[in-house]
Amino acid sequence: KEKSTDEYWQIADAYLKFLKKDYEESSDILADIKTNNPEYLEEIKRMKVLNDIVSQPKIDADYEDHLMKDYAEYFVEKEPVKKDSTEVNEYDYYGEAPSTADFLKDVLANRYFLQGEDGKSFLMNNKLSDLQYNPNSSLVKSVEEFYRKPNKTQFEQQIIAKNLDNVGDIDAFFADIYGDRAMRLADFNKAKAYYQKALKFSGIPRENYERYNPETGNYEKLVYDGSNYDGYNNIPNLVFGHNVWESFQSSDAESMKAEDYSAFPFIKTKMNKLELADALVQLKKIGTGRDAKAAKANQLIGNVLYNTSILGYYRQLFVMDVDNTNGGKYDFWATERQNPYQYYYKNFTYETFIEPDNFDLAINYYKKAFDQTADREQKARILFQMASAEQGKYYQYEANAQKDFDYSDPK
Repeated sequence: KEKSTDEYWQIADAYLKFLKKDYEESSDILADIKTNNPEYLEEIKRMKVLNDIVSQPKIDADYEDHLMKDYAEYFVEKEPVKKDSTEVNEYDYYGEAPSTADFLKDVLANRYFLQGEDGKSFLMNNKLSDLQYNPNSSLVKSVEEFYRKPNKTQFEQQIIAKNLDNVGDIDAFFADIYGDRAMRLADFNKAKAYYQKALKFSGIPRENYERYNPETGNYEKLVYDGSNYDGYNNIPNLVFGHNVWESFQSSDAESMKAEDYSAFPFIKTKMNKLELADALVQLKKIGTGRDAKAAKANQLIGNVLYNTSILGYYRQLFVMDVDNTNGGKYDFWATERQNPYQYYYKNFTYETFIEPDNFDLAINYYKKAFDQTADREQKARILFQMASAEQGKYYQYEANAQKDFDYSDPK
């Protein structure tokens, strides 16, 4: 910069100071530059914004007002510019380069993350409907707190709250997730209370979701037609049954077999989650007895807890999934991490972030049933189910205690 009169080198110097986190010195250099070059003026303006925002240790309401007053153009999204297809060789085009706005959005998402405002951090990079992929309780609670926050700043309203996108009834969406968590913890009364608030749940939002239909040979969009499972409705009573073989791809009629429900008329052929929770509440009450009916009630509760675990045919029911097709939600290797995100919640759907199953809950109900019955055939079947659940505990242990084996070692 000493050898050239071109302001480019002063801008470059300011940028190096920015990279070294010397934001004040960078801003001083930029303030002293005199130029009429429109490209340089745009770059100087951008860098002043970067220095201001990146140097801000905490983002509070006053600073959010400052962002909207002075830098709204970097946060209010514009319509994407359509490229002329003749301009770009398709083999050389790798997509849009990240813009200044994208970078600033990431900076703010990181600040909120560091400040413990996970809900705001999440919504900087994601939509509310993305919670369906990894419905971790603590994050869901933080997003809900932001949703219910009164007197949001203009920045919160226009930039963050716009990502509280269309999931139908938002209150029902949150209630369904909380009800699911209560079910996985075998707190059936609590689940019932949440599911009561989720009656208006309009289905897991999968507008762009397509799946393969083997009958037509095509990938087809998912449409809730009133008969298929939508995240709340149309749960068959086979969820109380047991699997006759392990095949997630087969229909439930092939993989699952019903128990004898004649003693429990409240178990309907098809149920919504509220009816399922209510049935479990009634079974739990019956299970406090000492007769054969009590043993059967506890066995059925154990079946539901196992069948909706990561190992069960209905593993999708309480993790906001539309079917049991394999995916990250059903990996053991990621479940032990409380929060796999280090900087913000960008690329949220790429990670697994769900609390692991507690297989002891199912085992405890099976143990009660085992102790209550005198029927040796039933005892044998209960023991087999207990062993299946205990297998889940082993897989969780194995995921946390991986050894570096030398498989070429003859021993």
